[in-house]
Amino acid sequence: MMAPRERAGRPSLVEDVGHDVDTDHGGLTVAPTQPRPGLVLLRVIGEVDMLTARHLADVLHGSVTTVADDRDVAGRANEPPAVVADLEGVTFLGASGLDVLADVNVAATARDVRLVLVATHRTVLHPIRLTALDRCLDLADTDPALGRGASPDWSDR
Repeated sequence: MMAPRERAGRPSLVEDVGHDVDTDHGGLTVAPTQPRPGLVLLRVIGEVDMLTARHLADVLHGSVTTVADDRDVAGRANEPPAVVADLEGVTFLGASGLDVLADVNVAATARDVRLVLVATHRTVLHPIRLTALDRCLDLADTDPALGRGASPDWSDR
């Protein structure tokens, strides 16, 4: 993981969200990196259930706040801020996790931040599609921030 940068007297991303990368949350690891201002990449590994969903929510909400604040402070109106969550390492996505994704999506939209979920495995896609969250969540086959093989939906949004 790249070391988070100091931003104009503000704490690093890890301190912003109040969590370091660890597995003390029921086996769920959420690893945030910020390759540039206005973009946070999260790697999520493990089970997202009622015991771990709060940790995921905290990190996602903190990431949305971080990129929105970066835009507001730096005046980067031409670069839309984004949070990209790589869910390829998720082995279970329960109802609590679905609630978190829906809630963070609403918060991101309110702050004019793009939330993108990278997901290709049935473990994640099935519950999202079953609950029709795929109609409001931005799903991609690969990380669109890296510019490789993004899903067709990426170019439409």
